[in-house]
Amino acid sequence: MSSPSRPDGRPYGSMPELEATLKDVVEDFARHSRKNSEAIDVLVHALKAVHQDLQQEKLRTQVLEARLKKAETGLSRLTRVVDAFRRQGWLQ
Repeated sequence: MSSPSRPDGRPYGSMPELEATLKDVVEDFARHSRKNSEAIDVLVHALKAVHQDLQQEKLRTQVLEARLKKAETGLSRLTRVVDAFRRQGWLQ
């Protein structure tokens, strides 16, 4: 049994143009795939850096909020003491 033929009599299996085109397509796909992979790696690296910066900023915010609360508590105590001194007539 012979292999199928095209209308011009050439067999389908011997088409160097098609093979070359398919090879080019596969190479292009591989190249684009590598470029996409590299782009994804760059994005992942950037996202990790942003995440780390965000975590550091979150920690700084928590520290500053704790300091602010402590300062507000101290100011409230001082206000009560000054008010008590005024009631006693020690301050005007």
